[in-house]
Amino acid sequence: MQKIPMTSSLPESFPTIGVVGLSHLGLVWSMGYAHLGFNVIGFDTDKETVSSLNRHVIPLEEPGLEELLKKHHSQLAFTHDPAALGQCPVIYFARDVPMDEEGNIDLSEIDALLDAVIPCLPRHVEFIFMGQVPVGYTRKLSGKIRKRRPDLPFNLTYCVEIVSLGTAIDNFLHRDYTLLGVADPDKEQSAPLVRKVLEPFGAKLLCVSYESAELMKGARNILMASHLSFVNTLADYCEKLGARIHEVTSGMKLDKKFSPHSPWRAGLGFAGGHFERDLSTWIRLAEENGLNAGFLKSIVKYNKERHAWLDQALKRHVFSTASEKPVIALWGLSYKKGTDSTHNSHALRIIRRYSHQADLRVFDPVARLPKSVVGVRIYEDKLDALRGADCLIILTEWEEFALPDATPLLEYMRRPVVIDCVNILPQKMVEGGGLVRVVAGEPLAL
Repeated sequence: MQKIPMTSSLPESFPTIGVVGLSHLGLVWSMGYAHLGFNVIGFDTDKETVSSLNRHVIPLEEPGLEELLKKHHSQLAFTHDPAALGQCPVIYFARDVPMDEEGNIDLSEIDALLDAVIPCLPRHVEFIFMGQVPVGYTRKLSGKIRKRRPDLPFNLTYCVEIVSLGTAIDNFLHRDYTLLGVADPDKEQSAPLVRKVLEPFGAKLLCVSYESAELMKGARNILMASHLSFVNTLADYCEKLGARIHEVTSGMKLDKKFSPHSPWRAGLGFAGGHFERDLSTWIRLAEENGLNAGFLKSIVKYNKERHAWLDQALKRHVFSTASEKPVIALWGLSYKKGTDSTHNSHALRIIRRYSHQADLRVFDPVARLPKSVVGVRIYEDKLDALRGADCLIILTEWEEFALPDATPLLEYMRRPVVIDCVNILPQKMVEGGGLVRVVAGEPLAL
């Protein structure tokens, strides 16, 4: 959050920005634009969410959002009345697209929200649509608006948002580029108001067709998913052949052909649903258009099978030596640090698999177990969860899990076995201390 101080001073006459959909994406855009000096009207049909925001309470976990809401509340208005958008010449549609555990998207909520908004769009509105939708959706949306409002002058733009849970505000404020999808990029001279609301970022602006922009959003995530799958494959080779994954990847990152910012850390594979969503969408598109989806299906299959690495580690270091039901502590419920989201998280998968074979204890600094999960003990202190434990599995890279030494592990645990799935503990912790630390891509611990 170190970069957040970026602000701008706008003239009082500058038009108010509307934001439709107050899920994670919409809240980031609302608070982010308020921080830049804009007045913002946020709309959602969810009255509970609107009420919470008007009390200056953010209904989800994202670092920096609540601070910005309290700081800029005079510039923010939240409502469940779509008519309020009539005073907004620029409107972002920023509702996150719902998806299930397999990554299959459900557009029914998006369509319903659009049905509520379209009758209230003001004349000459700049309507900027965001979110992960199938290729072709934005052009169909343009036709839908024209059919519903044949006399409405409007401009529809698709904006490729690139934000990550846990760092979303910084991603919003300090972007490298902004990519817009337009009806005809060969004729496009982006509307002055669209350019005006993008000026504060000082980022490169690229205009492409609706279809290219929609495809680019999914392509980015799928490329990262394939990269991560390769790194995990490389980790398996390292373990078997005595190499060290961090040594191999540190050399590869020096090569100009590869980005050092790509996902290079080996572990349990991707989670959270975003990569899964794009893979599922692209596989369906391939099947509908007679394309070969073999490569995409192989990524999905490999990622689902990646937990076999953890299964083998538990069998070797815990279940094969336990004379009774072992006690296993899990540090980290959220699928990544900086969020309370447990959607398709590794922790939930482990709980489903091992809740009948082990006494499971869980701790996370912000995330909570879904109400549907029962039979697992929840702890408010990470060290209390270790008392008498036979194994600790670290699943999320929260900074507080980076213990400086092995003392608390040796003191609290019955058998100090740590399966470090995010490689957050230093290697020196195992030197002569009696601790067994298992990490993906390191020579197998004995």
